[in-house]
Amino acid sequence: MIVDTSEVKAFAAKLAAAPEKKHLKIAMIVKKGAQNVKNETRADLTSSGNAAFRRIPINYDMHDRGAVIEADIAPADGGAGDLANLAFFGTAKGGGTHDFYRHARAEFPNLVRELRKAAMGL
Repeated sequence: MIVDTSEVKAFAAKLAAAPEKKHLKIAMIVKKGAQNVKNETRADLTSSGNAAFRRIPINYDMHDRGAVIEADIAPADGGAGDLANLAFFGTAKGGGTHDFYRHARAEFPNLVRELRKAAMGL
């Protein structure tokens, strides 16, 4: 008796590759969300009346630890980046006119929506 197992083998290969593909897709979703927050934060700072605040660099770092994929979004250390606390939080005399967290909160629903779409294919 001859049995053609090529379809079963092809299906098994697809199943084996699925977690890696989903992991990559999720990483790309998180990266896009981080880039969006970075861009919105930069646009906010660029609109500042304070020339030094307009130069604050915003970066993000991706971290992939197996089941955990995250992005840290923050001002760069040193130089104009040292002024970020004044731009975002102000001093006892005032300031803090740029809301860093507002941009992350605005992006969160988009991130959740895209992650849900990715999860539907699991």
